[in-house]
Amino acid sequence: MRHFLFNILLAMLWMLMWGQFDSYTMIAGFGLGYLLLGVVSRIHTDPRQGYGSRGWRLLSFTAYFVRILIKANLVVAWEIITPGYGMTPRFIRYCVDGLTPMQITSLANAITLTPGTLSADISEDARHLYIHCMYAKDTGEAVREIDELRDRLLKEIFACKV
Repeated sequence: MRHFLFNILLAMLWMLMWGQFDSYTMIAGFGLGYLLLGVVSRIHTDPRQGYGSRGWRLLSFTAYFVRILIKANLVVAWEIITPGYGMTPRFIRYCVDGLTPMQITSLANAITLTPGTLSADISEDARHLYIHCMYAKDTGEAVREIDELRDRLLKEIFACKV
């Protein structure tokens, strides 16, 4: 957060230096500040934790999440427009042991945002998340997909080693 605020300050200084206070100058200043802070933070910290790499990890997770979001929307839309009943709904008990409350909440929200899945509850001891899946013919495959979402979330958003 400190780097981001400093990046905004650099963008404002860039606008002051040029004497132009428009969105183009702000974006240019923010971009140059982003590059500068990315290089400086890589020198002083672990390269994977640098300011510049966080933006790329966020972009990578966003692309991944949009891809699974589109796929899930197409599956649900196909279910709606075709006759018959192709769903295989079930509840899955998913282990979230070892995750922080913030990580559990982020995972639960990502699951709920995806059409066809819903985070229904968390166990009393906060070790299991109960998830309703509309299409879980193979429980193992459903768990593997949630594992991939969890791993990408931890690695790309929370910068944890998985």
